[in-house]
Amino acid sequence: LAPGGDPAYAPDVLSNSWGSNNGLDTEFSADIAALRAAGIVVLFANGNTGPRAGTVGSPASLPGAFGVGATDSDDDVAYFSSRGPSPFGPVRPDISAPGVGVLSTFPGGSYATANGTSMATPHVAGVAALLLSANPALTAVSVTRALTGTAVPLSTTLPNNDSGWGRVDAWNAVLSVISTGVITGRVLDGAQPIS
Repeated sequence: LAPGGDPAYAPDVLSNSWGSNNGLDTEFSADIAALRAAGIVVLFANGNTGPRAGTVGSPASLPGAFGVGATDSDDDVAYFSSRGPSPFGPVRPDISAPGVGVLSTFPGGSYATANGTSMATPHVAGVAALLLSANPALTAVSVTRALTGTAVPLSTTLPNNDSGWGRVDAWNAVLSVISTGVITGRVLDGAQPIS
């Protein structure tokens, strides 16, 4: 909330790839409430103990949390992706994202592919950051509404305890928060542009 004691350095988005398999654990309820009150978009990996119902872990299971499930390249819910409902009632996950065979950095400067809702959650965090970049006036609530409102449905029942509102859709999410114009930018390696 105040890195180095200064709230000006608080993040806009938190991607959390940690948790407990115990969906009833309320250890972080007050923390989630404080982060949300500060206007921070707080995302949690749903867990990897699927495919049974009610396997969502904490803190993704907690009221006020925004849980992320995993999908594969065919837009099927990953077999391991933890499912809802939360023991507190809400549908979980809220949304899903690619989480099977995701290329990632590994210790020692290498790359490898990995599976998990911890691989899916950063995709959603990236889209949330993109939304805030496209429209800095968005609140945390409006960011999560844009994410869920533009998701690609993976079921005829929405939301549902397998994929939530569906798979995140960056393009349509951004289009939903800008009124006109174009989005431009540069990708840099240090100070040097990457073509």
